[in-house]
Amino acid sequence: MRFFIFCTLLLIKSSLCAQQLKIKGIYTGKNLYVQNPFTSDMKTFCTKEVWINGKLVYDSIATSSFQSAYEIDLSGFRINDTVEIKIFHHNDCKPKILNYPFRRHMHSFAFLSFEVRSDSITWKTKGEKEGEYKLEQFVNNTWTIINKINVRKDSSYSAPSIHHSHLNKYRVKYIDKNGQVFYSQVAEYESDIPRLEITPSMERKILFSREAPYELLDAYGNILESGYKKEIETKNLKEGTYYINTDNRTIKFFVKESKVRIKKRR
Repeated sequence: MRFFIFCTLLLIKSSLCAQQLKIKGIYTGKNLYVQNPFTSDMKTFCTKEVWINGKLVYDSIATSSFQSAYEIDLSGFRINDTVEIKIFHHNDCKPKILNYPFRRHMHSFAFLSFEVRSDSITWKTKGEKEGEYKLEQFVNNTWTIINKINVRKDSSYSAPSIHHSHLNKYRVKYIDKNGQVFYSQVAEYESDIPRLEITPSMERKILFSREAPYELLDAYGNILESGYKKEIETKNLKEGTYYINTDNRTIKFFVKESKVRIKKRR
């Protein structure tokens, strides 16, 4: 009797009490995709209604949105918002969730602070258990891991900074023992380090104006070497095109007939 009353209140438009498929979690920026089979009579699609956070958003009577598969638009939510989706469907069939766009609740964990200084990066947390932190820097339009630290009891962490010239961006990624992922806010730091100047030398070397981290790549993007230096030897390189990733930019250079020529970019 309680179940009948509950269903009647939720689904006033339905003549029969529908089955319910529920999914809940923390929004991560993706939409939800649902496979929607026919009912047993092959005349009607399985889904009857979709509710998001207690609000009716799709109705099989009022809309023709339901097909053999459909997308539930969640773009109106902000990252880390709590979202609960209820899909009411006919009794003789069941929609299938094709992806899981949420992360599950972990109420006890939180980033308390995240600060970037000239020589160090620090953060504090609460509620973490077993797991690992990955400190990431936004370099050459991608997030790159620059340090890894295991969870400690004091929940206070520090790592040396590796700034490039001008604007730097950092974030911390926490992965718990179950594989759930949590990100800190992005922290920015405007460095007063001068722009790195790069020049070729007669000795088939590439000289930096200061010591800096770098990656040397071939024409196919394979990393040949990496490190933290003030000069790179090129005498062992075959003729061809190469790249250097350093100071948050990519430098293209050519090796030809015992000479090195750098293609200048703005």
